[in-house]
Order: sequence, then C-alpha cells, then structure tokens
Amino acid sequence: MDKRIILYLIAGLLVLALLVLTFFPGIITAWKDSGAEGEDKCNPPVGGGYTEESWIEHMSHHPNIYAECLT
Repeated sequence: MDKRIILYLIAGLLVLALLVLTFFPGIITAWKDSGAEGEDKCNPPVGGGYTEESWIEHMSHHPNIYAECLT
C-alpha cells in the first residue's frame, strides 16, 4: 500500500510540473534572469533584441521592477 501511495505522489508531481511548464512556458527564463541584478537594468540587455524604444516600452509594463528607470 505504501509503495502505491509513493507512486501516486510521484506521478502527481510529474503531472503538476508538466502543467506548470505548459501554462507558464516563460517561467524558466524568468527564473534564470531573476538573479541578474548586477547589470544596469535601465539599459537594454546585450543580445536581447531590444531597441531603446522597445526597452522603454517593456519597462513600462513592469513598473514595480523598473520604477527608478521610468522617472
């Protein structure tokens, strides 16, 4: 009985992980980029494909993160 419960728990965790990755596909990128505090976040990232105008527009969608850049 205990082995069956453990098997169901593992299967449930796998299904949950697949659902999260399906409905939130950008979560991996956001998680990897979350520690990039050392960079100047007011300037477009190198190799990000942003122009100055598109970066300002992007920052305007996240005022809680880029508040000091938008003033």
